[in-house]
Amino acid sequence: MPEINIILGPPGTGKTENLLRIMDRELKEKTADPGEIAFVTFTTKAANEASKRAQEKFNLTEDDLPYFSTLHAFGKRQLGMNNSEVMRVADYRKMADLYGIDLEYVTQDWEDTGIIHTDNKFIREINKARTKCMELDEYYNASYFNFDLYDLLKVSKSLEEFKHKNNKYDFTDMLTQWVKFGPTPKLEVVFIDEAQDLTRLQWSMCEKIWKNAKRVYISGDDDQAIYRWAGADIEYFINLKGKVTTLEYSYRCPQAVHEVASSIVSRIGNRREKIWNPRKEKGLVELHSFADSVDLSSGKWLVLATCGYMFKEIEENLQYKGLPYKIKNKLPVDEEILSAVDAWKKLQKGENLSYEEVGYIYSYLPTKTGVAHGYKGLKSLNEDETYDLEQLVMNHGLCTSSEHWDEVFEKIGSRNINYIKSLEKINPTLSTEPNISLSTIHMAKGGECDNVMLLTDLSPANQEEMAINPDDTNRAFYVAVTRAKRQLHIVDSQSYGGFEI
Repeated sequence: MPEINIILGPPGTGKTENLLRIMDRELKEKTADPGEIAFVTFTTKAANEASKRAQEKFNLTEDDLPYFSTLHAFGKRQLGMNNSEVMRVADYRKMADLYGIDLEYVTQDWEDTGIIHTDNKFIREINKARTKCMELDEYYNASYFNFDLYDLLKVSKSLEEFKHKNNKYDFTDMLTQWVKFGPTPKLEVVFIDEAQDLTRLQWSMCEKIWKNAKRVYISGDDDQAIYRWAGADIEYFINLKGKVTTLEYSYRCPQAVHEVASSIVSRIGNRREKIWNPRKEKGLVELHSFADSVDLSSGKWLVLATCGYMFKEIEENLQYKGLPYKIKNKLPVDEEILSAVDAWKKLQKGENLSYEEVGYIYSYLPTKTGVAHGYKGLKSLNEDETYDLEQLVMNHGLCTSSEHWDEVFEKIGSRNINYIKSLEKINPTLSTEPNISLSTIHMAKGGECDNVMLLTDLSPANQEEMAINPDDTNRAFYVAVTRAKRQLHIVDSQSYGGFEI
């Protein structure tokens, strides 16, 4: 059996950095060959960063570090699967059409968790059962569903039949197939990050990966485990035996935020006890009756809620005030529209545009009245040259003479037009990085911000979950408040039922 080292990292204590320092030491002291070290993470980004760090510090190549990856990528590589064999969105749609399965949308975190997001409840539950290493009938009998087992089994049979006939594998297959049939690599040291989010199936894979290793370093925080809904096995991490080290100092949370976080975490029943200390700064926590009483106009802000629909009024307020923001890491207006508007204003000022900027403008101009036939594809332009208004009109098909972008651009919608005009009043240059980000709590996990505004509303589903399993809701709000580096602004619930902080 390997030596198991468990590193508990409360919010902002640098658990990933600590793991990387241990990796540095193993490589520096040459206690293991680089090809005998596995660094398994929850996200592709984290795996790539660990690999890049090792390459730069120790003059290694990517080929020297074959086991730095997500678990899905690990299984896929070990089994020799190629990208053409992986189930994609188009495959799920084709399968649904073929077997008469209701499916409006389906997405998947292709490079990271492998979690399927879909409106088809059967596909969701099938995948969840598999991640829990449970047979469908066993999983069904252990849960409460408003549908028949027969319907669940029927969809499962259709999905498996489609994959078999088309030689396709989903992300869960990458794990199950390797656990059953994959070769166990010869490893000396294994690192596992964000372990609190691993499913039972992923833990089975980890057990096989570290089977013949000498040392295993497992980093995580059960208080920040918020993926139980996707199959995460929190109890496995809580009950894992080994040498435990707790990182005790947070580089993120000030004292006032730490007090709120401590109050929330004390409500979690099943957890590993741990003590951690905040930064010396006092920080600020304020309570608000309404979201619009929080001034978001200066500084960097992260606005958090349990569900995306709760941002509706905040979005309307931000658009009215002309404050730039992102929601779920995307701009509310297509970035190319903003670039087109900026380019048009430059053109009207007599400035030259690049090939790319002309492309933005032409893509939103109507044919005939905006751009002459044959010019919209930019075939008359040279990619290495710049162009002024006169050149575009005389030689490259520009037909319109209006100074106002809102009079010439097509298909951008009145709402976009009104918001862009509001933005222009505050910031003449539109294509700048917003200081306000609206995000669900789950999407913000791992992030941080100087100022955090937290909406405490609970959806009906949240309220139901709170009644059944309050630990999960407490963990979610614990994660939320601990994103704040300086100020935390807590907004009372605007609907019936909310989280009491």
